[in-house]
Amino acid sequence: MSGGGAKALEIHGLSKLFAGQRALDDVDLEIQSGETHALVGANGSGKSTLIKVLAGYHEPEAGAEILVNGEPLSTGSPAASEAAGLRFIHQDLGLIGTLSVAENLELGGEYPGRLWLSDRAERRNAKRLLEAYGIDADPSALVDSLRPTQQTLLAIARAVGDGLDAGNLLVLDEPTATLPPEEVQHLHAILDRLRAGGVTILYVTHRLAEVFGIATNVTVLRDGRRVATARTEELDQDSLVELILGQRLEVAEYAARERSGADLLEVSDLHGGGVHGTSFSVRSGEIVGLTGLMGSGYEEALGLAFGAGRREAGSVTLDGAAVGTSPKAAIGAGLAFAPAERRRYGAIVEWSLRENLTLPAIPSSGPLRWLGDRTEAREARAWLERLTVKPADPNQRFMALSGGNQQKVVLARWLRCGARAFLLDEPTFGVDAGAKRAIYTELRAAAEDGAAVVISSSDTEELCELCDRVLVMGDGVVKSEMAEPFSPDDVFAATLRASQDRVRRNHLAA
Repeated sequence: MSGGGAKALEIHGLSKLFAGQRALDDVDLEIQSGETHALVGANGSGKSTLIKVLAGYHEPEAGAEILVNGEPLSTGSPAASEAAGLRFIHQDLGLIGTLSVAENLELGGEYPGRLWLSDRAERRNAKRLLEAYGIDADPSALVDSLRPTQQTLLAIARAVGDGLDAGNLLVLDEPTATLPPEEVQHLHAILDRLRAGGVTILYVTHRLAEVFGIATNVTVLRDGRRVATARTEELDQDSLVELILGQRLEVAEYAARERSGADLLEVSDLHGGGVHGTSFSVRSGEIVGLTGLMGSGYEEALGLAFGAGRREAGSVTLDGAAVGTSPKAAIGAGLAFAPAERRRYGAIVEWSLRENLTLPAIPSSGPLRWLGDRTEAREARAWLERLTVKPADPNQRFMALSGGNQQKVVLARWLRCGARAFLLDEPTFGVDAGAKRAIYTELRAAAEDGAAVVISSSDTEELCELCDRVLVMGDGVVKSEMAEPFSPDDVFAATLRASQDRVRRNHLAA
């Protein structure tokens, strides 16, 4: 537990059951006032449930005690949590895409005037707040038009508003899951400023490097129980991973594959959105990474290649055959795409796991071409078990799974289809260390079976561990290419070099 001094948050004996299963089991937690405290654990360890109890979304079991700045918290009431000074940034940012930036910033707040707030005043207030937190966005723009980075920072600005007071507790659940390194630094600078003003921060993340960079103390949950609280200076990444998983993580050694065959996937002179002439090719059995700074085009290229975005020019071929510009044509050609925002674009979250698995290629038999529920469930269960999805229940709704298990289902869908080339956008964002290993194993197996695999990722460590080559984009084109061996520092330095021309132009324009 944390040491002496004033406590911003005290939790004693917190338990929560869902349909007889314990999501939280007698959890104790103390956070010192003014500190940044990290909360880590595998998917399904209870982190999100704990946060939802604090937010008033879930009512804990009888016997739990929660104190905020020494005062009892009335549980089961979002209004009580807000009145106690708790503020939240959830994985689901709670933004409304069809409203403007200014309108989203006003949601949940109170208008200052007696009658109404004019559109002009609303935009003026929004511009002031955006500038205060260094967010480059037009107050009149629809939130749906913003990049994921801008949306994350917008949600934080809305929660923080004109500033939190000393004694407030800000809870962030995976705030950097889709952010590139330079935006992570931007966010951390905002949090440092808040903490210096007396705000206490509870920071949930799977990126363990962030734990050591921002947190004073870290608490580990496993299977709904608190297994450790320690000062970060007393740990290293290996020991923290061991606490999270309950066992030592053995890193498997993989021999470099021979890549002497012809190109299987070719993307030529691709144009659309922030992509301005991107070309690359991937051989059978090869895993290629695509990265860059936000706005370089790397975050849009794979969606364009698949047909999920408007392609203005360029071509895609798979094994010498042209691939059409629609997702239907891409799937028919043997191309698979998993978007970064899996809940929004990668699945139908209200549907069951078997329905999501079956959707791209529906098997059928008999004269009426009928697919029976029993047959569908049996095939789906085999794939869920293969990718260690928990629970491996074909009838479980997609939205009920943790982030890591959702990503496994999305990957299982395309493996089941027998795709020949995989385009994966941030394939492990919001995924714990154990689930990452399972996903990496399946991607390597797909490559070993002859598939071409491309991942766009802002995670430099992931790129180094998984990829045979890394392509670095800047200004909408591929600026450089690295073949193994390379380090995370090498990749990050290359992204900075690729952006130098753009940065120089922006500087001259200013």
